[in-house]
Formats: sequence, C-alpha cells, structure tokens
Amino acid sequence: MIAYTPSHLTLAEQSFLPNEEYIFIPEVTEQVFEFIGKIWHSFVNKIVSLTFTERDYCFEYGIFEVIDGDAIRIAAMSSQMQLDDIAKRKVPREFAEFKKKTRPTPVSYQTNFTSNILREAIVRKGRGEKPLIVVVDLRRDRRVHPRLKEIIADDMNYSVGIPLFFGENPIGVLWGVRRNPLSPRQKALLFPQLHSLSDGISTIMALEFRSGRYNHRSVRKNIEKLDTNSTIVSLFYTRRDGQATPVRTIIGNSSRYDTKFRLDASYIVPTSRGFSISLKRFLPERENNTGKTLLMIPGFFCKRSLFDLMAREMSFRYGYKVISLDYRGRARRTLPEGRFYDAWSIDDFINEDFPAALDWIREQYPDDRVVVYGHSMGGIIARFYAGSYPAIQEVSRRDDLPDPETHMAGIISIASPDYVDMKLGIPGTDFIRLFTNMIPGAFNIKTMSGNAFNRLLSLSVSTVIPTINLKSFFTYLHDIHGSMRQLTFDVSTRILSLHDFIGFQDITPPEMYLLMEDIICEESTRVIIQLFRSQIFDHSIMSFDGKINYTENLKNIRLPVFHITGGLDVIAPPETIRYGYDMISSTRKRLKEYRQGHLGLILHPKTVREIAKTTDQWIATL
Repeated sequence: MIAYTPSHLTLAEQSFLPNEEYIFIPEVTEQVFEFIGKIWHSFVNKIVSLTFTERDYCFEYGIFEVIDGDAIRIAAMSSQMQLDDIAKRKVPREFAEFKKKTRPTPVSYQTNFTSNILREAIVRKGRGEKPLIVVVDLRRDRRVHPRLKEIIADDMNYSVGIPLFFGENPIGVLWGVRRNPLSPRQKALLFPQLHSLSDGISTIMALEFRSGRYNHRSVRKNIEKLDTNSTIVSLFYTRRDGQATPVRTIIGNSSRYDTKFRLDASYIVPTSRGFSISLKRFLPERENNTGKTLLMIPGFFCKRSLFDLMAREMSFRYGYKVISLDYRGRARRTLPEGRFYDAWSIDDFINEDFPAALDWIREQYPDDRVVVYGHSMGGIIARFYAGSYPAIQEVSRRDDLPDPETHMAGIISIASPDYVDMKLGIPGTDFIRLFTNMIPGAFNIKTMSGNAFNRLLSLSVSTVIPTINLKSFFTYLHDIHGSMRQLTFDVSTRILSLHDFIGFQDITPPEMYLLMEDIICEESTRVIIQLFRSQIFDHSIMSFDGKINYTENLKNIRLPVFHITGGLDVIAPPETIRYGYDMISSTRKRLKEYRQGHLGLILHPKTVREIAKTTDQWIATL
C-alpha cells in the first residue's frame, strides 16, 4: 500500500471521517493488473464512442491512467481517427510518443492530481456515493503538470475524468479529451453516461474475473457494447435444462427510456446436423398487452447485434417482448463440436433454423403470436418460409413444421429483396448475365443453374472452404478504400465499397470499428453460391437442389407484410423489393421507403425511431 503522509495529527485532532490526505491508495495486484492490461484499450475505445445525441461525439481522445506499482502512468490512448488501429493493438506513432513523454508519477506525491482524484473517489465510495467527475482546462488549470501542457496536441484543450474501480479498489482514471468546453446541456447529457460506463466496466470486469474464465476478448466486446444510457443493477448467470452453457442475465435501468429491463443471452436451441440457433431476449419491466412477441432476424453476414437499436426501441419504449436470433454460423456455440463441419445453405435457415425459433417462442409464450422483423436475408427467410411452406413440407416430408398462419401475425421486411441484383459493378458480371440470357430456353436454364453450376461450385468450393470471413474482407476493403476510388475512375465502373454496404455517409471510425467487431461474421459458401446464382440466373432465389423456387412462391403469402426499402440502397435496390411486394397475394401489405442505405435503415438512430413508431402502429392493426 502507498500513501502520502502529511504532518502528524493526534487521534483527538482527527475528524470522524479521515481526511483525504490520509487515504491509502492500494497497489493493483499483479494478477488484476495483468487482467486489465489485456482489456484497457476497450476503455478508451468506448469513451471516444460516446455521443451527446446520435452522432454528436463527446471526445476527440480517450486516455486511461493506471495505477502501476507505486506510480500512475498513461497505459492506453485512443481517438476517433485511430480507433481501428487501437482495436487491432497497433499503437499509432504519435500515441507512442505521447506515452513516452508522459513519465509515470509516484502515487504518493501530494501534488499528484490523479492521486488526489482517486483518494476522493475512495472516500465517496465509502459513503455510497458516485465518483466525482472532474473537468479540467488543460491550458489554464494549475493542477495540470507543466510538462504535460508542453506536449498535448492542439485539439487537447479540456479533459473530463472519472475513476474506475475493480471491486472496492481503484485501478486508475479514464479521461475523455476534447477541443471545446462543455456546455451545461452537454454536461447533463454526458455525466450520467460516464457514471454508467464506470459502473458497467467495474461490473463486467469483476464478474469475469471472479468466474476464473478470463475471456479477454469477450470482456472487451462487452465493454465496447455497453449502453451508457443504462445502468446495470445486477449481472448473473442462470442455468437452463438441456443447455450446457449458462444464460447471462442483466437487470438494468434505462435513463433514455425511463424503465427497468432484463436482457438474457444466450438461449441455445439445437436444429439439425449438430447446428444450433442462439436467442437473446429483451424484456421490459412494463409489458404491453398486444399478445405479440417480436422475433428479429439479421441478414447476410450479420449477427443479431445488428438489431440492438431496434430491439431496445420496440421493447423498452413500446413494451414488447423481443427475441433476436443468431442462426447457425453466427457464434461458436451454434456450430457442431470439432473443427470440421459441412457448409450450410439458405435452405437450412428457412427449413431448420427459422421454424426452430418459432417453435421455441410458442413453447415459451403459448398465447402469443410472432411478428417477425427481418433485415435483408432475415426478411427473406421469413417470407420464403411463409410462401413455400407447403412445398417445404412436401420436399422435406416433415409434418412437424410450425404453420406460419398459426404462429405468425405478420412480417416486417426491412431492406429485404426477393431476388439478388446488387449494383456490384464488377467487370464481367454483366457479360455473364448477357451470355446466360442468350442460351435457348430448351436448355432449361433453371436446371443448368441448379445442377451443373451447383456441382461446379459446391463440390469444389463449399466442401473445401465451408465459410468465408467477411469481416476480414471488409477490413481489407476499408484499408485500400483510397486506392479503390482511383481504380473506380480508371475502369469507368463503380465497385462496391464498405460505405455502400453500411449505406449512410456520416459513418465514423468508432462506428466502423464497432460494426466490424460486433456485427459482421462468417458466412457459408453455399449461401454465397445461392445468392450469386440469383445474381446471374433468372432473378429467382432457388433452393440449393433447385426443387423450390422461393421467389416464385411469394404469391402464396396471405400474411400481412410490411416492406421497408432504402432509397439509397445498392445492396437491395428498391426495385428488387417492389418486385416481391407486387407478387404477394396478401391484401394486408404495405410498402414504405426511407432515404437510407442498406444498414442505415437499421443503424441510423433517427431512422430506427421512425421505423419503430410506424411499425408499432401497424402491429396494432393486426
């Protein structure tokens, strides 16, 4: 233990509560220090991702000062522009130079500003109070060390700090640094988030450390996913019959929605061939009485986290029970045991994973009917199951599949096409399409695409390479984005970029990094083959064996369907959605367009709120 020792006072002269200068600041134990050293970049990544409102970011930089032995030193630093590098543990040269010039300071110095903050935080914690948030003028405040003033960047003018604790002991101070002073309104918006962030980091670290698992990647991910407009009241694991891994349960309070809530992740439900689905539940304290449970399904190459904004909006604001789905391949626990497994197809999503989710929800909530929110391929899955239900029963020879008319109340299909016509601009694609259109009808293009084309690709590709990791691919695209612009100009075409995929132009590095880490995942090569086949052949999505034309069977849908399309979408252009909308025979269908791109429809906060309000009103009519 280390402490600054002031002039001696007799016990009679001391007050009831000890003076702050007498407070010991414990050293961080070696085991704890090693643990937090593997996750502290998530602290600074998260603080530079905080916003006042939507995209109005709070800080340009994040800095973490850690207690290291008998000193305090800067351990991690991030910025909006360098977040991606920091996430990959590549420390930019300017950050390394900054850390080198900021020497460690003994924690026992009375003039050590950070030590004084920590002492006060210990006293406040003993009183059951929240830690004090400190605002510092880096240019004028006398408490700032003169040497620090010499090396700070031009846009480092004001810093805001909050102590972090591991259990009962402090581990350091997390700082956000900004160019401009905070207004009273900005403080009112920021300070609750900082307290929530501090509490959340402490809770997540303590739970993981006590469990002995030390899954550092999981801890970093959970910290960076923290909803700082909420506070965690309790976090624990619950056992579930038939499930080896426990379900993680969070009880929290949302200041944004003024409600208490519960989150449960993950319920693992077996499907076929050793695969499973994983379900996450959003449960508001005050449920509505609609008798509807919402099932949210992400799209191609995406995890269920894509729907977190919409799930919170529909559950916490409008009172629905919301279940979000990771179908097979989205998480390790959804894959068979061992390193080797077969590739899966869109048929597996439609015929196995989706009905398993419907059955599970019916089992848990027997009196409710399901409204499906599907984004991109998620909407395809729900609509193709509803339209092809009799054909699926006939081909699979299964009579245990849930009847969509009985289990489902409606489908909300967001940026979800009925055939694939992405504006890829890849040289040669149009030539292949032109060639296939010239083949005489007697050759039966559907048979050709369903047999020879499938065998050529599926046997040689999907057996050897069952999945492709799109996260790595998009990271590559992002890294060469500047050179791609020049290439685009040279070949007089437009190649799909990361900005096209995300869809709204004011995407920033913090959002881009969190998107990559949290949403993008692997995908089966068989799924890619089916979508590529639709891009080239006949504007239809077929089953892998060619026996079911899912697109053509849309005419059989009688359920209410709400189609939502993005006017800026190049992944699922509006015409690919209107095509299916016109085919559906349901008399209760609706089509609405927003000026957004493919992921912008589900990630842009204002658009999400608008869609949530509109779909809540629509559900009330079902």
